Amino acid sequence: MGRLQKKVAIITGGSRGMGRGYCLRFGAEGAIVAVVYRARADAAQEVVDAITAKGGRAKAFQCDVTKPAEINVMVEAVVAEFGGVDILINNAGLYLFTPLEGTTEAEWDQQLDTALKGPFFCAQAAVPHMKARGGGKIINIGSIFGEDGFPGSSGYCASKGAIKQLTRSLCLELRPFNIQVNTLSPGCIETDLNKEYREESEDFTRALQERFGAGNPWLQPEEMAGTAVFLASSDADPVTGANVMVDRGYSAY
Repeated sequence: MGRLQKKVAIITGGSRGMGRGYCLRFGAEGAIVAVVYRARADAAQEVVDAITAKGGRAKAFQCDVTKPAEINVMVEAVVAEFGGVDILINNAGLYLFTPLEGTTEAEWDQQLDTALKGPFFCAQAAVPHMKARGGGKIINIGSIFGEDGFPGSSGYCASKGAIKQLTRSLCLELRPFNIQVNTLSPGCIETDLNKEYREESEDFTRALQERFGAGNPWLQPEEMAGTAVFLASSDADPVTGANVMVDRGYSAY
């Protein structure tokens, strides 16, 4: 029996990258998975098919997390389909490499709306259903760049720093209702969000290798899933308000 047996998990950005890894692992651990996607219906369905092919339960739900009205519709659809909500992973993300003087208002808003506004309103929609079930788990996906700055990434770094404070505030507000809220912060991870940058920035990869030694310093998306399972399980009931770094020791320097 899996560690998340029959728990209903909403995972935003679930069609690719880390979100795909969370969905597949949660399905393998017995969770009922709501694979939330914005535009890639085909990719989301592939994730659903991979889960159901192994005997799990999953369904894809379309939602733009920058739009609270769509979030409310999505959460209610999940509840209608699966009976409730136990776990929310706010994973949907965006990385815009936009230097200070070249950043438009639309780009700034897009970054913050996806990575900060979205998690807040997803939590707002999901929490009443968690309360109805006696508790729940919220996992906000942060980043090492919520700790460290990075040139040309002010919007991204600001959103990931802010998500830690959102986690802490929600932790205190929701603690009386047995809802644990944590941030899970990956290190430098290979996803299609940063593919172009990784291919073009040899200097950054070289700096990582100097810090970590020989071998590939980039994490793979599936390497995040085990820690997410722990945070979503009853083993993590005493853990709330934390920022859990999974970064090969990057943040120790």
